[in-house]
Amino acid sequence: MTPGGDDTELVRRARLGDRDAFAVLVERHGAAMYRYARRMLHDDGAAEDCVQEALVSAWLSADRYRGEAAVRTWLFGILINTVRRRVRTDARHPAAPLPEDAALPAAAGDPISDLEAADLRDALEIALADLPPVQRACWMLVEVERMPYADVARVQATTVDAVRGAVHRARTTLGRRLAPWR
Repeated sequence: MTPGGDDTELVRRARLGDRDAFAVLVERHGAAMYRYARRMLHDDGAAEDCVQEALVSAWLSADRYRGEAAVRTWLFGILINTVRRRVRTDARHPAAPLPEDAALPAAAGDPISDLEAADLRDALEIALADLPPVQRACWMLVEVERMPYADVARVQATTVDAVRGAVHRARTTLGRRLAPWR
């Protein structure tokens, strides 16, 4: 048993109202959920809102967790639906662009290394943003969150073969787009 209990046990305890057990789940999976939401939405605030909404939903629906999938898969399933709703809402009500004079965070460390790392991150963000949403979601879950194909298929409500195809197409496109960085 891992410190604080395994995830299924933590959900069982959360069903009984144990907030500390749920806090452990949030600590274990919250950062990964945020990374996914951030890459899908390209907005820190929107990502934070979606993660918070997904976690509140998980807390309120813990009694409906049946244990058919890993807790991580269940949480990501809730998050993916939350992100999809946010994307649909944002498409109907676009936000105003950032002002030209918006403050940028100060760089720390070696300026050249920081600039190269920032440029690579920017290139990856742009390349990811250009991917179709399903490819981007599958790539993020497999490559960044290290989720097994079967779990990704479950949260995306598709087949393992469809996930493999989406990840392959995403890798091919990203490889082509990021070739200058090799």
